[in-house]
Amino acid sequence: MVRIPGITSSAPNGTARRLRQKTESALPGTVAMTTVACLQCGAQFVIAHRSSCSDQALAARQAIWLADKFVWDHIQENNHQSSIPLPASHEMK
Repeated sequence: MVRIPGITSSAPNGTARRLRQKTESALPGTVAMTTVACLQCGAQFVIAHRSSCSDQALAARQAIWLADKFVWDHIQENNHQSSIPLPASHEMK
């Protein structure tokens, strides 16, 4: 099995990866679905799905979930992780 940084077997539903530079894009073998910014600190993350199983509707729901996670990170005074495994559709409210 080949492992690509930021994409692990535990994140089959996609990964959110922090964008450190404006020119960054999704990792090889993935498709950038959308970008989400933290409203409090401005950190930007790209939601990427494997190119073989990209789902725009799921990415939209994951973007909402990720924005909520950013709020909780600030409430709990935690730093945002550089790579965040995203939940599947059935794992979100």
